Amino acid sequence: MRSLQSQFNVSKTIGILHPVILLTDTTLVSQGVNPMDTFECIRKRRDIRSYVKEEVPDEVIRKIIEAGRLAPSAMNLQPWHFVIIKDKATIKGLEKFCTSGRFIAGASFAVVVVTDPVNKWHEIDGARAVQNMSLAAWNEGVGTCWIGAIDRDKVKEMLGIPRKLHILTILPFGYPEEFTVKRKKIRKPAEEIFHWEKYGHK
Repeated sequence: MRSLQSQFNVSKTIGILHPVILLTDTTLVSQGVNPMDTFECIRKRRDIRSYVKEEVPDEVIRKIIEAGRLAPSAMNLQPWHFVIIKDKATIKGLEKFCTSGRFIAGASFAVVVVTDPVNKWHEIDGARAVQNMSLAAWNEGVGTCWIGAIDRDKVKEMLGIPRKLHILTILPFGYPEEFTVKRKKIRKPAEEIFHWEKYGHK
C-alpha cells in the first residue's frame, strides 16, 4: 500500500512556498477517509437560492474554501483571492449590490471570488475554483448559487478590494430548504449534444 506522499513546491512567480499533497485511493482509505462518489455529487447538485436558518460549522466552511484553493489553474498561477463573509450585517449589506442574487441575505456565509485581470485566464481559472467549492459544499449538504449581476464597484468599496482586481462572483452558502433539493434536474438529452469523432455524428 502506498503511503501519503508530500513534497514542497516553490512557485517562483508569486514567491510562495506551499505543500503539494499527492493522494492515492489506497491512501484515502488508510487515512480513514471515505472516498466521495464524485459523479453522484455532480449528478445530484442543484443551484440553491433558499436556505434554512442553520449555521454552517467552521470546519465545513474551511473544507469548502480549501477546495477552491486546491483548484487547478493555468501555469499554476492561481490568480484568485477568496473573501469569506460570516458577519450577518455584512451579508445583509451585500444584498442591495447583488441585483440577481437578493437571496444572499438568507445565507449562512458567503465567498467573494476575486481574480486578477493581469492573468488572461483569470476568469476561467476562477470558475474552476468556484466549481470545486460548489461540489465540495454539496458533498457536505451545503448549497450555493453563482451570482452574476453585481454592482462590483460598490462591493469593492464595501470590502476594501483593490479596484484593479475583478470580482468574478459572490457565492452564498447555506443548508438548502428541502423543496429546492427535490426539484427535477432538467438537461438536454445526450443525443442532442454528444458528437462522436466529428460534429454531427450522433
